[in-house]
Amino acid sequence: MKRLFVMNHKTVVGTIALIVLAMPLQSTIAAEKPFPGKIYTNTGSPPEGFAIGSGTAAYNGSVDGSIYKMDLRTGKGGLLVQVQDPDVKNACVVLGMRVDPRTNYLFVAGCVSGKAYVYDADNGTLIMEYQLGAPPNTLINDLTITQDAVYFTDANQPFLYRLPLSKNGQIPLDAGAATAIPLTGDFVNGDAFCCAANGIVATPDGKTLIIDHSNFAQLFRVNPATGVAKLIPVDVPLEGFLDGLAMNGHTLYVMSPGDGVPGSPTEGDRIQVVSLDNELLSATRLPSITDPDLDGVASGAIFGDSLYVNNARYSQFDSWETAQFWITKLKRRP
Repeated sequence: MKRLFVMNHKTVVGTIALIVLAMPLQSTIAAEKPFPGKIYTNTGSPPEGFAIGSGTAAYNGSVDGSIYKMDLRTGKGGLLVQVQDPDVKNACVVLGMRVDPRTNYLFVAGCVSGKAYVYDADNGTLIMEYQLGAPPNTLINDLTITQDAVYFTDANQPFLYRLPLSKNGQIPLDAGAATAIPLTGDFVNGDAFCCAANGIVATPDGKTLIIDHSNFAQLFRVNPATGVAKLIPVDVPLEGFLDGLAMNGHTLYVMSPGDGVPGSPTEGDRIQVVSLDNELLSATRLPSITDPDLDGVASGAIFGDSLYVNNARYSQFDSWETAQFWITKLKRRP
């Protein structure tokens, strides 16, 4: 979640068209390319969270509370959850999101409400709400799902929140089931307003979490049982504002929206890429991923050899209400 808007701030079956003209019979095959490189989402709904679910389904969440569901194969989609707050320049209803494939539940971070929401990823039915933090001093930012819990970051407070899951990903029925885990060790909040703990991912065994510190451009490995955070030094330090995270094996993708200041070293959007060592004690910086379509990259998820990211278009903040938004498909690094 970028500072700018917070509290001000497939295979497609080819369509065969037989065109009969006055001239001799001709046939034209109009086939849409599967898995398009650019997928437009809901106009006027600046995105934050992005998730990939079952099959080729994907979800793009907006600060206005809407969630757009799309098919990565065809590029087609529509609103799964309707707009809740149309004042997009001041709204902050939903942020990060992820799908648990065991249940097809879509977990969503609830921003300034301090809540977490659980939706049916098929039809958008709201299944459950959980209170994580206490407004107005909380900002539930992003999340990751493990075998036995969902962990949420808080951009305003140095806490993680743990929502326990039972066997096969079943959710608790108690709205107060989440517990707060103080972030200690090397982690320093360092900003009383926004946006410290932001992106979060978990190792496959769920024993280690990795979070990024947006304002200090740092990565931390976190023990989910204790909240103790240890800095992960990168041989060539990361730079700029760090937003959502995606991980494949030991490769970590860090969404880094540009600051929009001409001539600034962080002017342009990119995905900063690092290779983590086996113990997650250090990281090596790899070349960043860039693309002309990137415009305020906020969140992303991996599908096969591709990294899909959304674009919050902070450069268009003054005209967000009418701006177009899209998902960009990128070739990820091995």
